Order: sequence, then structure tokens, then C-alpha cells
Amino acid sequence: MDKFSDWDWENPETLAVRMDEFSAGVAGCEKLEAISATLPHSHQDFLDLGLTGIEFAAFKTAHPNGLGTDITALTSPEAATEPGTLYRVDGERCFTQLDISRPLPFADASVSWVYAEHLIEHVPLPVALGWLRECHRVLRPGGVLRITTPDLRRYLASYVNGDGFLGKHRRRLSMLGFGPPMPERKAFLINQIFQYYGHQWIYDQEELEYVLGAAGFAAEEVQLCAYREGLHTEIADLDTAFRSDETIYVEAYRRT
Repeated sequence: MDKFSDWDWENPETLAVRMDEFSAGVAGCEKLEAISATLPHSHQDFLDLGLTGIEFAAFKTAHPNGLGTDITALTSPEAATEPGTLYRVDGERCFTQLDISRPLPFADASVSWVYAEHLIEHVPLPVALGWLRECHRVLRPGGVLRITTPDLRRYLASYVNGDGFLGKHRRRLSMLGFGPPMPERKAFLINQIFQYYGHQWIYDQEELEYVLGAAGFAAEEVQLCAYREGLHTEIADLDTAFRSDETIYVEAYRRT
């Protein structure tokens, strides 16, 4: 039987279950070790664990000194994560389960960097604002927040100009095996960025500057970046290539 036989791109509600299944499928690892019943709180707590920053929406961050977090439980064949506990994933990276709609359980000025790839579009605007205020709070002076998200301007410009981006994006998703080929209609390809994947709010540069400003970052502290380019190479290198065609990259620096 065709694995996509009951897949209907034109009915977002019926695909919600499929999206949940996909998320659960990637939330796994080989080995999960609980290393502390409490989370690091102060800057010194992070340093004692060899941690310098936090990557949100990451079960296993690629940064050797990063704490990975996600709202979904991470599972191994023998265990599953629970909120409030610190874990070692596959003997390499630290992870804890966090809900970004709640205050972060970390002290003021406790980390040097925060990274989030394609996370902010998955929560309503008020949740995004609250989370960004918390990111501003936990950043140390001189710290950097790097956000990547689908670029609304990229989609709408392609709709108007017919530059081929929408068709390329459609083919890329098909090659990744994420469902059968989407319809080729331009209006559908615009609607899917709002309707699917659990997306709640889509941003352009101006909208990102607005929410970052509302979170406490001054206008001169916000900078548009390119793929894998930014203030710190090891943080910008967390960008993944397969999303680069549709993504806007922004960094915010906390100067004081």
C-alpha cells in the first residue's frame, strides 16, 4: 500500500496527526542517562557542566558546549525524559525538556548564547514575545541570540515575481520524503507555510525586529545575517543547509 495513500495536502486538520507522528519519530536516541535531578541555574552552574549556551528545539545540539532543549520528550529504548531533569544524550550532549511558554528556569545572565532554528514560527505571537524576553534576561552582557525562521518576504516575492523559489521549495520537500508532491498552485504553496507543520506566526525582517525590540533588544543590537555567518562562527555553524533556501537569519546582541 502507498504510504501516502491517505495523505491529503488540502486538508490541514487531517494532517495534524501525521505531523505529530513525524515529530515523535525524530525524538529518539540510542542512550539516555539522567545526570542530575536539578537543572543548572547560575552562570557558574553552566560552566561547571561545560556549558555556555542553550539551543532550543534540539534533541541533540551540535554545539559541544550547548544545552539542547525541546518541549517533546526524548526517548531511548530504555528511558524517556521528564521535565526538570538534566540528561546526557548518547554519551555526548546535554538535554532537558522545556516548555518555552513558561519562564525559563535559569538565572539572569546565566548563558553566553541562545540559538533557535525554526522554532519561533511554531508558537503564537504572545508566547514568542514572552520567550524572547526570557532569552534577553538569561543572556550575559556580550551574549548573542540567533534566530532562524521561514522568511515571509521570500515566499511573497516569489508569488509576485515568479522567480522559481516556490517550485524549488515544493520539489525540495518532495525529495525529503515529507509527504507526496504538493500541488503546484502558487496560492497553495503560499498557504502551506501558514497552515502546516504547526506554524502559528510567520515573520519577515521587520516583524523579527519588532518582537526583538519588544523583548528588550535595542535596534542597534539587532542584525540581519546570512546562512552560517554571524558574530560567532561556532553558533552560526548550527544552521542546517536543507532549510537555507527559505530562511531568514537574525542575531540580537545584549551589550549590557
